[in-house]
Amino acid sequence: MKSLFIVAVLLTGTFLHLTAQAYFQQEVNYTLSVALNDRDHTLTGYETIEYINNSTESLPYLYFHLWPNAYRDNTTAFARQQLEQGSKRFHFAGDDKRGFIDSLDFRMNGQSLEWAPDDVHNDICKIMLPALLKPGDTVVITTPFFVKIPGAFSRFGHMGQSYQITQWYPKPAVYDRHGWNKMPYLDQGEFYSEYGSFDVSITLPRNYVVGATGNLVTTEEADWLNWKAADTTTLTVNPASTPELKTIRYKESNIHDFAWFANKQYLVDKGEVVLKSGKKITIWAMYPPSQATKWKDALTYLNDAITAYSSWYMDYPYDNCSAVYGSIEAGGAMEYPTITVVGNAGTNYMLEELIMHEVGHNWFYGILGFNERTFPYLDEGLNTFSEFRYMRTKYPHMRIYELIMGNPLPAKLANFSTLPYYLYYELVFLASARENFEQPVNLHSEQFSSLNYGAMAYHKAALVFNYLMQSVGENKFNAIMQEFFNDWQYRHPGPDDLRKAFEENTDEDLTWLFDDLMGTTKRLNYGISKVQPGKVLVKNYGQVASPVKLTLKNDDEAEESAWYPGFTGQQWLELPTSPGNRVVLFDSVWLPELNRHNNFYKTSGLFRKTEPLNLHPVQVVENAGSTRIGIMPALGWNNYNKTMLGVFVYTPLLFTRTLEFQLMPMIGLGNHDVAGMGKVTLNLFPHSGMIRTVQLSANARRFGYDTENGSSYNKAGGDVNFVFRNAEATSKAVKTLTISGVLVDEPQFEPYGDLLSLYYFDIDAFLSQPYTLYSYSVGLNMEKSNNYLRASVELKAALHTNYARNAIQFRAFIGGFLDTEDDFGMRNALRLSGASGYYDTKYNDLYLGRYESLGDADRQKLLSQQFNADHGGFASNNPFAATDRWLASAGLTVKVPKLPVSLFVNAGTYSGAGDSWLYQSAEKDIMSELIPFETGAMLSIAGLIKVYFPVWVSRDMAEVNDILTDNYWQTIRYTINFNQLNPWKLRSSAFQ
Repeated sequence: MKSLFIVAVLLTGTFLHLTAQAYFQQEVNYTLSVALNDRDHTLTGYETIEYINNSTESLPYLYFHLWPNAYRDNTTAFARQQLEQGSKRFHFAGDDKRGFIDSLDFRMNGQSLEWAPDDVHNDICKIMLPALLKPGDTVVITTPFFVKIPGAFSRFGHMGQSYQITQWYPKPAVYDRHGWNKMPYLDQGEFYSEYGSFDVSITLPRNYVVGATGNLVTTEEADWLNWKAADTTTLTVNPASTPELKTIRYKESNIHDFAWFANKQYLVDKGEVVLKSGKKITIWAMYPPSQATKWKDALTYLNDAITAYSSWYMDYPYDNCSAVYGSIEAGGAMEYPTITVVGNAGTNYMLEELIMHEVGHNWFYGILGFNERTFPYLDEGLNTFSEFRYMRTKYPHMRIYELIMGNPLPAKLANFSTLPYYLYYELVFLASARENFEQPVNLHSEQFSSLNYGAMAYHKAALVFNYLMQSVGENKFNAIMQEFFNDWQYRHPGPDDLRKAFEENTDEDLTWLFDDLMGTTKRLNYGISKVQPGKVLVKNYGQVASPVKLTLKNDDEAEESAWYPGFTGQQWLELPTSPGNRVVLFDSVWLPELNRHNNFYKTSGLFRKTEPLNLHPVQVVENAGSTRIGIMPALGWNNYNKTMLGVFVYTPLLFTRTLEFQLMPMIGLGNHDVAGMGKVTLNLFPHSGMIRTVQLSANARRFGYDTENGSSYNKAGGDVNFVFRNAEATSKAVKTLTISGVLVDEPQFEPYGDLLSLYYFDIDAFLSQPYTLYSYSVGLNMEKSNNYLRASVELKAALHTNYARNAIQFRAFIGGFLDTEDDFGMRNALRLSGASGYYDTKYNDLYLGRYESLGDADRQKLLSQQFNADHGGFASNNPFAATDRWLASAGLTVKVPKLPVSLFVNAGTYSGAGDSWLYQSAEKDIMSELIPFETGAMLSIAGLIKVYFPVWVSRDMAEVNDILTDNYWQTIRYTINFNQLNPWKLRSSAFQ
């Protein structure tokens, strides 16, 4: 049955392909009237739609979008996507924050039309026509509608009485040569609409300031806005809505959507742009008083963006262009025809970038009506490319920090104050590519992970288009794009149309661009192998045969540059002999190259491939052109070395490199002995297959266990960690297999007194699935040592509520010994209580007082209360509840709302529980319980330190505590998660 189904699908697809229509596009003209109720946050409207069938097919029905229904409940595609991407806000929102559209009555010539919601998506409906709509015919459909405006979850919504009215009216889906494009509303995923005209009347309280698509044709309202633009003194904070209403009207043609924004506190700025052609455009900026300082130059940003895009592509075709401030939740800003809404921006440069980017969408979305849902890289990639064209032209010397933070001090401290602005785009791409999360650029919006939607569809695509422009020349690129705009304005071009335009006008095969860099994750990576007089040996280490730029430089000045056709393998490339001391690949070219560190070669001297060394205490970001090494003072403390002083030497945190290291040698001032730790890692990234990452690492550690000189343990280890690729890129599942070995020297403990005489060999398999509402993980371990073989399984699960992540957590553990030798020591036993430092025989964790014990009066008791919640996971200390056979336990933790406090309960059992002695002495004998248990409360301090307070424990646990101490405070134990302080441990998950 399955094979028959596949054959049927293939045959159907072939038939549809053969019968696909030639290019056409439908036309839709709208007349809309709408009234805002700002007490109930509702809209009441009426719509008249003229639909013109320009296809060659007769249509029996029309599909409509009912976008506001995306906010109706938790079953919609929007709601599901919110959860998939980690947001719980909408899922747990109350009914008062939800939205919908209803009261629909579709009619034609006064006759009600049969219609029904889509079987899958309630924000799509199908309207049956009383007769076939033939090619060339027109149908007029009317309907009233009522909309409940949701809270600010995405693009459409309100924050108090500030309104963002977008995707708000019933709207026909696009019918094109590929069929109906019926698509649900998504936060990640934009739109595709038919061109036409709009005539929109809006009724609302008189004191609202409105910014909207198109041209305001209501003279009284235009006069009022002109007065507000001229007035700089009148301001009422949080004014009440006037009882008097007003109706204002807007009109525009050759557009495919209409949006409006209303706020009683908007300040208004007005200006004019004059293009070289003489065309004049009125520009508007509207924003609340809280944004006045940052928005003071908004008109300049609008002017410069319109001027730049008009000179590159075609004149701005409309009479008005506006930017308004709003509580946008879908990204930092959003475009609509002739108007853009912008949210909070951290710096003035960021605000300019947001405004000009969204203004640019009037070309790449407005004039060229790409299908944004299916091909987001066309409009977002071309527009982001144009964005950094604009910023590079206007601010050639701008630095990254000026865009993202403004204040140079943090950038100087982190050693990236000199990094140029354009690297921002490359670094966003590398955040994904270096972790091997990269996806092809030309995917549909919903196929991208949340990271890759920006990293690929925006940034990599922009870098590729920039690469194209620089390889063919800016003037040629502009000429091709201007011709493309002339051919396709107010139409729906696709990737093939854009490719055809460039290939026909450059006489080049652009397979390297559209098929390789856009259509696959093949790596772009050229490098210089050798330099001889007049020629350079360049090797292609990647899989993309794209054009190559070679430059001979004298210090920072370019002497000679040339472009060469792409190739595989290696080639000698000629370069004219002239004064110069460096040869550089892709000098001043922004492109998505995986590794820039092999793009330099000195023409003379020693170490010709070595980049200049850059030493700095804080190294966050790598930079091609220099070898960055972090070196800073190191300070540590434990109870045996006491204060430790040393140095920390490391490779930059961002982004993952093939070879990385973190080395921390120190001297203990207490025992005058060498201490410290270090790790060297080789990261390998298979281009394809089931394995995403292979990490080969070696590590070593040495710290004291007594205050006498030389009383230290030594640990050396290595591991191979396989990280598996998820079948779905949107999945956040983590699947790893780790094979590790550890050698330990601890001469304090007989009979193992020889150097590195203890060995441990582990195989760990791990799976975690972090869903938004719940998560779980399963860990399997097999451990072999000198005298035992042990296996264990750990299961963790958690529920995440609206008030807390990990609100309820469950843990279960079962472990057992498959083999033990005669000399097996109970130090390696399975333990009901989590391990104190003495029982951490592999020295995997860091303890402030590793060998402190409550049972020893001479030890530091506070330090003895640190533990690691492994094995049985009990927080209460019971060193005697141990077994060399098997152990099982389970525990539950419930977080108290609004407090950093959780309640916990643990129970377990083990071989011999209930019929063996835990402890025997002349003073007291303690018999084990069959199922020991504990309850208590846990205080979490920033997730770094967790302090456990026992409340009620089983009899045997209580009697053990009586022997160990007579002080309740010494029954309190704590964990310290040092991995929270290790950014290298957190890096991969942060970018997933």
